[in-house]
Amino acid sequence: MSYEYTEEQKVILNKLEDFIRRKPSQKQAGLILGISDTTLSKLRNGTYNGDVEGQMKKLADYFEIEDRRSELPANISTDYVETSISGEIYDILSLCQIKGGLSVAAGDAGIGKTKAVLKYLKDHPSNTISITMNTCFSSVKSLLKLIAKRVNAGKSRLQDEMWDSILEKLSDGMLLIVDEAQFLTYGQIEALRGFSDYFSDMGQTLGIALVGNPKILFMMESRRNEFSQIISRRKIAKVYERSDIQIEDIQKLFPASADDKKAIDFLWRVSQTEQGIRGTVELYKWACQNNDCSYEGLVAVSEYTNIK
Repeated sequence: MSYEYTEEQKVILNKLEDFIRRKPSQKQAGLILGISDTTLSKLRNGTYNGDVEGQMKKLADYFEIEDRRSELPANISTDYVETSISGEIYDILSLCQIKGGLSVAAGDAGIGKTKAVLKYLKDHPSNTISITMNTCFSSVKSLLKLIAKRVNAGKSRLQDEMWDSILEKLSDGMLLIVDEAQFLTYGQIEALRGFSDYFSDMGQTLGIALVGNPKILFMMESRRNEFSQIISRRKIAKVYERSDIQIEDIQKLFPASADDKKAIDFLWRVSQTEQGIRGTVELYKWACQNNDCSYEGLVAVSEYTNIK
């Protein structure tokens, strides 16, 4: 028996239909909404016999946020903008893929490292993979699971079997990027080196690019004896600081304000603080939302949000 939806619920269902049409599949839409594929199907055809009100409220809350997002001013582009730092990191990734071995691109938070990684992945989707580390993945086995999932390798509980299944999916000329690499342990870095060495021994290349904050290089340098095998295989190791951000970068990032010298100078000064480029972009978004991206508007938002 079909559920009789109210007029308000029909509006929500129409938004759901539009949302699903904009996604690759209903399953993908469900992952974003936090609702299972099966539940979405039943809600759409009126046969869901669970908490309909609760699911409708969840959908309504999500679509309210989505609508509010769409009302934000379009002064900030979500497209990749090459800055002096992100451009160099992109080049490091490219060289690492060509030469193989290990490379390290380290830098302060919020300066464009992840933006460069995402851009590289977008430009080289067929032979580049990326994983992101965090404190939950502290063992070699957890690292192998992450990589195995990314390359669609066979599942196994044994490390050696995971290793073999991953190798079967990797090939000459590939690049593995490890973002947030400062969370890697010595054992995990050794495991990554092993993958690269395997291809090197066959006269092939597999690039391993470690991208993270300066702790990754500090760990290697402070324990040189322990990391000697890894250090000897490093092709590139470079550290970037917020002070490397150029005022020209700010003009590129905020073209709508590029001719407002006071505003650009202010944004550049913010980018030199712990806020970095990421915090500077957030500050500018707030100002745009207030319909005042002038120097005075930026200062007002800075005082209100404490982004300065």
